[in-house]
Amino acid sequence: MTKHASTAALPTVIATTGYGSKTLASAIPLMRGMALLPQAPAAHWAQKREVTIARAFAAVRASKRITAIAYETAVIMHGGSIRRSEPDIDVFCPYRPGRGVVALPQVIYGGTLARRAPASGRIPLDRAERLGRPVALRRHYREDLGPNDIVTINGVPVTSLARTLTDCLLDLPPADALVAGDSMLRVHCHPDHWRSREANMRWQELVADVEARIDSYRHRNGTGRARGLLELLSPWAESPGESELRRILLAAGLPQPELQYRVVAENNEYFLDLSWPDIMLDVEFDGALKYAGDDVVFQEGIRQDRLKRAGWRVVRFKTPALRDPDAVIREVLDAIPQDTAWALQPRAWMNALSPLP
Repeated sequence: MTKHASTAALPTVIATTGYGSKTLASAIPLMRGMALLPQAPAAHWAQKREVTIARAFAAVRASKRITAIAYETAVIMHGGSIRRSEPDIDVFCPYRPGRGVVALPQVIYGGTLARRAPASGRIPLDRAERLGRPVALRRHYREDLGPNDIVTINGVPVTSLARTLTDCLLDLPPADALVAGDSMLRVHCHPDHWRSREANMRWQELVADVEARIDSYRHRNGTGRARGLLELLSPWAESPGESELRRILLAAGLPQPELQYRVVAENNEYFLDLSWPDIMLDVEFDGALKYAGDDVVFQEGIRQDRLKRAGWRVVRFKTPALRDPDAVIREVLDAIPQDTAWALQPRAWMNALSPLP
């Protein structure tokens, strides 16, 4: 079993016995006998990541019969990102569990620190706070795990990166699998505009490994869909939002875009998020701009003006737009030159997804 260090800060998980009431008052219950002393700052995503990793630690500590953390929680343990920021805790077991699904305590996010949610009654929330989704510990019986399928990350057994990617492609809804898959490729390939050859070689090696794993399940349902998804993944998608935007456009039938396409405009070099160079169409995802300073926003405006003067049509989207896929598709189609004949081939199967929180 290979050992890896986690890219995420380790949570402080404690047993609930032996601590005073003052310490436990600020602790978040994870599962029976286990609690988290939260430390992550107020950003929702950081708090949810901390709680998810803590739940994985607690699950392993509570049962020595867990073979490995799996699916989306494994993606997070490897340092990746997922479409839903608070996943269920999926674990693989070498036995058929009598109780496969166990509900876990809900958590309130967005305050100075994450905090416990009351077990019953009205839940008072501050303005910035949100109640987390109902999460469960899900036990899955697996007997096909080999020595190359499990790694240890900070003392926790986790499915290997290739195994995690294979499981996500086979078993998650396509929308969730695409976001998780892009993320796992980013983690593995370390994409760099100036060293793209090395990143692309690592990409091809991982894809070949996962293809062989999928082929070994040739009698399982979903292998064809998994291969189709694998062909669409890319380490050059820079964020979950960008992956989701690409998924919306691919599901509508648009041709596969170029990712991080290099363009020189007015002696400045730019890399475009999603582009179709043959018709000079650029689709950008600005999910991070709301956290950026005024200078970054100003420079983005200059960039867009230069691209437009160079003949590019530029369409921009922010995170809230992803909740209205039809509007996204209409805006992109409206930007296509009138003399362009695109025969759209919808990939309706890509629209299966888990609801966002």
